[in-house]
Amino acid sequence: MKKRILLTSFDICLKYQLSNSSDDLLLELTKLDLIPDDLSFLRQLPVDVQLASTQVMEKINAI
Repeated sequence: MKKRILLTSFDICLKYQLSNSSDDLLLELTKLDLIPDDLSFLRQLPVDVQLASTQVMEKINAI
């Protein structure tokens, strides 16, 4: 089984925030042409443990 890496980030949680630095970093990484095939991204997860966990598990099963 080939190992895969999933990088995640959360959405902003406070109304005055314009962005989340970890999500900004993932956005910049997606712009690179050097991303290996075994690297996946799941950006702007909801700041809710149940919802985020569900989305992460769905993505893990998909990759």
